[in-house]
Amino acid sequence: MDADDMLARARSFERGAGDYERLRPEFPKQLFDDICASAGTRMHGRMLEVGAGTGRATLPLVRRGATIEVVEPSTDMVGVLAGRLEAAELSQQCDLRQAAFEDVDPGSTYDVVIAAQSFHWADPATRWSRLSSLLRAGGRAYLFWNGWRLASQMHDLEGVRALYLRRGHGLQHDVEDHRSDTGWAESEIGTDPNLELVDARSYEWPWRLDVDDYLGLLRTTSQYSVADAGFREPLLNSLRGLLGDQVTLQGRTRLLQIDTHDAPDRSPHRHS
Repeated sequence: MDADDMLARARSFERGAGDYERLRPEFPKQLFDDICASAGTRMHGRMLEVGAGTGRATLPLVRRGATIEVVEPSTDMVGVLAGRLEAAELSQQCDLRQAAFEDVDPGSTYDVVIAAQSFHWADPATRWSRLSSLLRAGGRAYLFWNGWRLASQMHDLEGVRALYLRRGHGLQHDVEDHRSDTGWAESEIGTDPNLELVDARSYEWPWRLDVDDYLGLLRTTSQYSVADAGFREPLLNSLRGLLGDQVTLQGRTRLLQIDTHDAPDRSPHRHS
């Protein structure tokens, strides 16, 4: 993805927050339990969340007692998140700003940095050095992503592949889960000498939804949002006929824990 394409896709989140909130999957409860257990007393320290969207991670964390400084660049997303916090009477636990990761005061330091479904949008040239500079000695970062793939036992995957080959115009199908693939991040972390990946784990979960909701879900993703409707909509209409009334997905959440090199009580391990 070149810089212009990345910018266009990032800006796609400036609209459609309502559909994002309605259609995007929640993160697993176990994920937040694991983060709280891993962070320990850091949970009561200074926490930054990068690119919070509509609050898929924000609300579960503040409900567990965290106080969070949140930056989110989309006005639309900020509005939805502010409304959700107010409705849950949790606004006082969240300092919410419309801003990007790159706008965070470089002199600030945090015990915990969270990025849910967002860190791939940070500037590739500076994201790891910026993360390193924002983490206090002993601080921890938790980066995580939801993804999904079509269940092979329920859908004609070869038919989906063939459809996208004919009419996909470069859009990625969901035969494989490309959204929770963290290989790019795992290979980049070592570019900053003060950061270390100490835990990588996956959470699997089943997901079933109406085909119209599934197609709406695809439209909330950046590649579909910026695609020309002249070929996107015929593609999705054909996909509807191929998948049937109900869509069964295999969901996966991928979590990376990143420490500063001088972090205490570290015990590297990986899960899947």
